[in-house]
Amino acid sequence: MVYKAFTEAKIIITGAGSGIGKELVGQLQESKPQILAVDFDSNKLWELREEFPEISTLLVDLSEKSGNKKILDWVKVNWDRVDFCFANAGKAEFGPNKDQNWGEMDKLFQLNVHSPIQLGYMLKEAFPHHPYRHIITASAMAYWPIPGYSLYGATKSALLQWARTLWAEKTGSWLSLVFPIATKTAFFETAGKDVPQAWPRQTAEWVASETLRGAAKGKKRIYPSKLFFFMLIITRFLRFLKRIVAMIEYRRYKNWLEKQSES
Repeated sequence: MVYKAFTEAKIIITGAGSGIGKELVGQLQESKPQILAVDFDSNKLWELREEFPEISTLLVDLSEKSGNKKILDWVKVNWDRVDFCFANAGKAEFGPNKDQNWGEMDKLFQLNVHSPIQLGYMLKEAFPHHPYRHIITASAMAYWPIPGYSLYGATKSALLQWARTLWAEKTGSWLSLVFPIATKTAFFETAGKDVPQAWPRQTAEWVASETLRGAAKGKKRIYPSKLFFFMLIITRFLRFLKRIVAMIEYRRYKNWLEKQSES
């Protein structure tokens, strides 16, 4: 699908080597933008260049504080502006809260929270007179706690509260947050063995297409799952539905714990 907003635009996509990020790269091709695809995995970037030779790629670990500077340095050398940045890079952390990797918590917050926020400000400051939209991949867990994801959920909730504050201050018109539900990618496999995924699940292809539609329209909040958006509204009045969902997710979590203890 051709998106007029992205035609000949200059676009950064982080976490572009797989999942939603790779889908964003692929779906944008018909609009013929200039794309800088950023990832920490050199093999995935090589595969991405093989599939989409017209894009530019940059190897960056955004869990390091120096990561955003590498992106900005590349942009200043190669482009005169940035129109859109899809800050999609992120990592999950799953398990009992006491066993999660709290020793590396600063790196997870750097990747999931600090990096996308800082990158948005850095690009706005670099090109202050050019319209710019910053789209961050958050999560449905920013709203709803899911057992096993205390640390990951904390990062996504932090993003939401920061964005809400900008919107309340009337200074966040350049900012969009995307709230996917569980997505059929290898993303959560990195969080642990046989990690349970919430239901329902969506494909990365669908999440990417809804993200692009929302970003093209300048939406502040993008909900790829209409069911989740409906649940957010209806549970304001029928709170017992949220408790039912919590019970279901807790059972999934308990079953996972039992399987781990048996193995």
